[in-house]
Amino acid sequence: MDKSASIPSKYLQDTTMRYFLEVVRSGSISEAASRLNVAASAVSRQISGLEDKLDTPLFERRKSGMIPTAAGELLAAYAFRNQLETEKVAKEIQELQGLQRGEIKLVCTAGFSLDFIPQVIASFREKYPHINFKLSIAVAEEVVRRIVEGECDVGVTFSQIPMENLHVAYRCSSPLMAVVPHHHQLAHKKRVTLNQLSGYPIAVPERHILTRRLFDACCSRQNLMIQPALETTSISSLLAFVRYANGVCISAHLVVKQYLKDHNLVAVPIVGVDINGLDIEINTLSGRTLPKAVSTFVEHLKFAMQAELN
Repeated sequence: MDKSASIPSKYLQDTTMRYFLEVVRSGSISEAASRLNVAASAVSRQISGLEDKLDTPLFERRKSGMIPTAAGELLAAYAFRNQLETEKVAKEIQELQGLQRGEIKLVCTAGFSLDFIPQVIASFREKYPHINFKLSIAVAEEVVRRIVEGECDVGVTFSQIPMENLHVAYRCSSPLMAVVPHHHQLAHKKRVTLNQLSGYPIAVPERHILTRRLFDACCSRQNLMIQPALETTSISSLLAFVRYANGVCISAHLVVKQYLKDHNLVAVPIVGVDINGLDIEINTLSGRTLPKAVSTFVEHLKFAMQAELN
């Protein structure tokens, strides 16, 4: 049952909910108190008082910190959404003249920050020059967390496990490619297999990055032992390795499309019975009514993705 729908509003006072949400974010009463610049005892009293009024525990107290219970997660989702709706109303009041001003908080995984997202921001600001952006770079799981907890408005990442509070505003598939210099032996092939790549120095993302996990899984299924010459979290370093070491790197096509043109590189599709492209998603918070600037940008971003993949 959705208890949040019937919670008396007097229990959800600004101070109580600010303290509660800060404990959810930080996972610790002492850390929340430090961020709020209040005594830890004050935070503890607010949390205990809220649990008494709702007659249910909101956190599991562990040595590792404060872990929200199912009721705590439900209340946090409700509170985050209300917080964002309040911000949205304030922004809309300020933007009565249309998209004359505003700020969009965007988060994406590293590859999209190379060229694609900056290009989309630039083209959007040509139409709406007074809309400003805050762009954060994070791993895929962190992108999802920042959207669900209301820290960012829009997320761009590769598909993750579906989450209840995450809305997929748009999804598209981008093929997996082998990126090589234009003079490389593989550059003129229409397609390559993983086995064909095994004889060349190869640069790959580190293991926590989705592209690498897909690459490793495909190699495992084909009993291929490919020892990377370079592992890194930096997409720029992967591509620089291709240029300077006559090597190969693995990437989704959308991520590197413009970079290929600018640096005379070639992307060759990787094929095989178990090789699939990566699904790219635009994510927002489920159930949230987006501010006008954000919803307009999401549509602009969708159009840009469609244009790049055609």
